[in-house]
Amino acid sequence: MLAVGLLIPILIGINAQRTTQRMVNQNTWLIHTHLVLQRTQQVQAHLTNLDNDLRGFLLSQNNSVFKADYDRNARIMTQYLQQVAKLTADNSPQYKRVQTIRQLLGQKLNYGNLLFTKSTDDKGLTRLDSVETFMGLSDNLFHELRTIEAVENELLNVRANASEESASYANQSSLVGAIAALVIIMWAFYRLMKTVKDTTRLNQQLKHNEDQLKRFMEAVPVSILVINKDGNLFYANQAASDLFGGITQLTSYSDILNRLTVYQFPDGKPYPMERRPAYRALRGETSQVDDMELRIGDKRIQILSSSRPIYDADGTLQYVISSNMDISDRVLSEGRLQEAKELAEQASRLKENFLANMSHEIRTPLNAVIGFSNLLEVTPLNEEQAEFVKLVQTAGKNLLTIVNDILDISKIEAGMIQMESIPFSIRSLVVSLQTMLQSSVADKNLTLVVDIDPTLPPMVLGDPTRLTQILLNLLSNAIKFTKEGAVTARISRQDNHEKLVRVQFKVNDTGIGIDANALPHVFERFRQASDFTTRYYGGTGLGLNIVKSLTQMQGGSITVSSEPGVGSEFTVELTYPIALELDQHALGKRLNESESGKKTLTILAVEDNVMNQKLVLQVIKRLGYKAELAENGQQALAMLKENAFDLILMDIQMPVMDGYQTTRHIRSTLNSTIPIIAMTAHALASEREQCLQAGMNDFLPKPFQMEDLHRMIQHYGYNAIEQAPVVPIPEPQPVQPVPVATTAFSMDPLLNSVGHDMELALELLEIYLDKTPAELSQLRQLLTDGDVAAIGRILHTQKAPGMMMGLQKATDLNLIIEKLVRSDKDITEIEPLLQQYITVVEDGLPLIQEAMQNGINQE
Repeated sequence: MLAVGLLIPILIGINAQRTTQRMVNQNTWLIHTHLVLQRTQQVQAHLTNLDNDLRGFLLSQNNSVFKADYDRNARIMTQYLQQVAKLTADNSPQYKRVQTIRQLLGQKLNYGNLLFTKSTDDKGLTRLDSVETFMGLSDNLFHELRTIEAVENELLNVRANASEESASYANQSSLVGAIAALVIIMWAFYRLMKTVKDTTRLNQQLKHNEDQLKRFMEAVPVSILVINKDGNLFYANQAASDLFGGITQLTSYSDILNRLTVYQFPDGKPYPMERRPAYRALRGETSQVDDMELRIGDKRIQILSSSRPIYDADGTLQYVISSNMDISDRVLSEGRLQEAKELAEQASRLKENFLANMSHEIRTPLNAVIGFSNLLEVTPLNEEQAEFVKLVQTAGKNLLTIVNDILDISKIEAGMIQMESIPFSIRSLVVSLQTMLQSSVADKNLTLVVDIDPTLPPMVLGDPTRLTQILLNLLSNAIKFTKEGAVTARISRQDNHEKLVRVQFKVNDTGIGIDANALPHVFERFRQASDFTTRYYGGTGLGLNIVKSLTQMQGGSITVSSEPGVGSEFTVELTYPIALELDQHALGKRLNESESGKKTLTILAVEDNVMNQKLVLQVIKRLGYKAELAENGQQALAMLKENAFDLILMDIQMPVMDGYQTTRHIRSTLNSTIPIIAMTAHALASEREQCLQAGMNDFLPKPFQMEDLHRMIQHYGYNAIEQAPVVPIPEPQPVQPVPVATTAFSMDPLLNSVGHDMELALELLEIYLDKTPAELSQLRQLLTDGDVAAIGRILHTQKAPGMMMGLQKATDLNLIIEKLVRSDKDITEIEPLLQQYITVVEDGLPLIQEAMQNGINQE
């Protein structure tokens, strides 16, 4: 708008200058035309005088006066014609006429001179002719002069009209310019008034904002000081005056420093000048401290002080703003909170110690109750006594589970759970869990389906114990709350990262489900789906909380979805590093180093089953270790007294002396700390706890995977200083999930157990085919004799080999019958199931024979 206002006067000026110039040009041409007309008229006047002078000279008989006037007129005419010639030089027709006039004038003057020079009467006739010619030339001259005059008059009219138009345009332009100038002046005046008004309003607003800011600053309960660059106090609010006691009466920062006595808190030393925030801000630093103590009289005030420099647009320090807050109450509260925190931590430690001590105190007599009830179970009892013993065992195991849950919660709270990072196979772990839970599934006539993604890496780095705890809790819950239908575990790979794998564990059931209102609380402690669930199914409500805590501690996540009456789905996602495989050259080099520089382990395998003996001995030797065999616990004790072993693989159920008794004898009588790993086909949820209570170090379910056994040996066989040798293990092949009710024979479990050693697998198949028919015949005879206890012993002997053979239906029947045997059920209840079991195994023998023959042919 300002540019337009400036442009308009400029345009008006340019137009005025052009209009004036045009009028000047028009006036110049008017003057030019008038001058041409004037000179033309003057030439005509002098031409008339010239003619009169000639006549007068002739009539006066050569009077010289006329001759002088003639010459003067001739001279003047010549001068005027020269001027007219110059004036008409831009007009070619006019200029030609002037040249014609000049020629005619020259002729006329020549005749005139002739007449002035003739003085005799004898020549009078000649003079008369010359006079006629002389006068005739005047007519021609007058004609040409009038023509020039007529043309100039026309030009005069044209130029006068143009001059009038220019004058009119100039008047109009002047009027428009005046109006525009008036508009611009009015606009400029309006803008000026508006600017003045806006400036006044802004000044008022600034004044209002400044007053309001001051009111705000005064209302702030924090001391605020503003110091200018010269160190003088520029502003202090009321809080500053109240805090520092009349500081507003001081003018310089040095006076303030001299007035205030500041000490370090809590040691009470004088506060160094160079550490004070305001002093540092004057040197361009921003700082904050909370250890200043202000002493005014008897008062001691803890101060939180912060200062920062304020710069102008050029980056020059102008002010320092400093805030100071009385934090005496906060310091006092923090002190009290610290004391409360220490008391709470102490109480927490006391609680943890109490829980640890109480769990120990409870577990010790509880283990005795469970142990003696187990011993009592194998003594002659009537039906009612056997039922009572069973109830005692069940109650003891349930109580032990509750104590273990409380202890786990205590450990999680205290941050005492350490996550391992060791190689393990997710597939083997899940298969072991499937085996472990078969009896529970069979008891409730459910179907357990395990679906394992074949693209999972063979080995990952993580904590297999905690993963087992998570999955076992979820699967046990699913079985517990499902009356009919199926429980499904799906393990899948969620990404294709080169070094990491994200694994999703989904556990589905067709159980009672969880109400939508209870879903948000299922992971809370001591919370269950409903009061009915607690009363009917029991439990403490700690399991899922432990699962969630263990999942989060491993950087994973857990979610749940459920519909009452339909079932529930729990999803756990965990990320594991993929265990890297060593190349054969490096592997061989490390193996040679281990053989030359490390000791070779000697392992004692305590096992009564011929097939299991063959399997364990061959696998141990293949892993590069020495192995010796004991067929029962008593033989194992004798060998331990005579020889040194690095590790014991202990079967649980054996004749003469079982694994529990043997282990307790090793720990108490022999006072040995040798690592003992339990091997059992029972794989019940309580089995692991019983093994640990007996003094064993770990638990390996049958049929075991070769890599699991290898991991156990390397973990327990070498102390912290020794380095376990690296032994190459064939990569396990993917094992497709086998539904519980299938009768199909599969070589996969056996091959996985022997590390895909076909020769060893064929040997085990041959042993199974040699032993099993005789054992089946023995079962028929025992069934006829009604010897339930002997039936149970043979079934236990056949359980692990049956699992190894992949005879899943036979394994399920075995578990059911064994449970009935332990419950002292009558032979009539056992007979139909046993007959079915014998039939299933016999149907599988031809398939096993065919598989063995095919394997022999391939070799």
